[in-house]
Amino acid sequence: MHSQDQIITDRIKPKVSHFQIITDRIKTKLSTWKGTSLSHSFSYWRLMHGGKLHRSIDCSSIASLLNCIPTHCLSQVSDIYLAAVLHMVHIIWLAKNAFRFQSQVQSIHSAKVHILSLIAMSGNASTGKCLPSDSTFLEDFSISCHHRKYKEIILVLWKSPSSPWLKVNTYGSVVGGLAACGDLFKDSLGTFLGAFSCNIGIASIFHAETLAIILAIEHAAQHGWRNLWLESDSTSALMIFSNSSLVPWLLRNRWNNARRLGIQVISSHIFREGNSCADKLANMGHGIQGSIWLETLPTELHLDFYCDRTGLPNYRFP
Repeated sequence: MHSQDQIITDRIKPKVSHFQIITDRIKTKLSTWKGTSLSHSFSYWRLMHGGKLHRSIDCSSIASLLNCIPTHCLSQVSDIYLAAVLHMVHIIWLAKNAFRFQSQVQSIHSAKVHILSLIAMSGNASTGKCLPSDSTFLEDFSISCHHRKYKEIILVLWKSPSSPWLKVNTYGSVVGGLAACGDLFKDSLGTFLGAFSCNIGIASIFHAETLAIILAIEHAAQHGWRNLWLESDSTSALMIFSNSSLVPWLLRNRWNNARRLGIQVISSHIFREGNSCADKLANMGHGIQGSIWLETLPTELHLDFYCDRTGLPNYRFP
């Protein structure tokens, strides 16, 4: 005997054969539109709009129609492909019902104009973006291009401190669960003062970013640098200056001791694109044991270092 749960499941679970029956009925009903078959209606769409979509369209089923939507394109173009499929199916369905229930025959031209107007409305209402190379495609459907705005591309510049302040850029990295960090010190002229890399071991990214800040303060104290501008691309790590309770408990004593070293610290955020030197120092830390202090600038950092020093910009894309 079947349990009650099994009986309920059997009642609500559709059989594969049921789907086939529903599909056949839909195809039969749609075939009444102007005496054509479903495949003929879809074939008309392929002839009428396939060229506009610049794709080969398989009209054998709804699923194959949806598969014509390209996977590698910007969002506005993808929205147009989806709108084209949905509005086409919808207009065919409405025309079929009007013919069957009201004996109203819709002309091919009328259906075409209606579909194109709906695609244009959907394309213009889309919040997606497109590339300049998509303009011809969009113009075919009378759709305005939604280009990326220039303000969305952020200019990232490394800025030198004012004397007597020094600047240190910090970075934490985790690869395969193993953490490392790196810091780089410069003066008001952008001159290299020193850097270090440190292999931390198993730790979280927040632990690595926080330790990089602590080590920067400790090294500044060891070298007698009393005015320190600390810059990091981790906004969460920078919050420890306003809320010490965020410091991981394994680092809390060391953090409190670092704050008593008499170093005047100001902090700021920079995007990762402007923090590439510290990024590479942290990556170097994955290949060493313990930590090392560098008196000379590593070869791997030469290009990024001089780009920062000469004021060449980096760009952050959305």
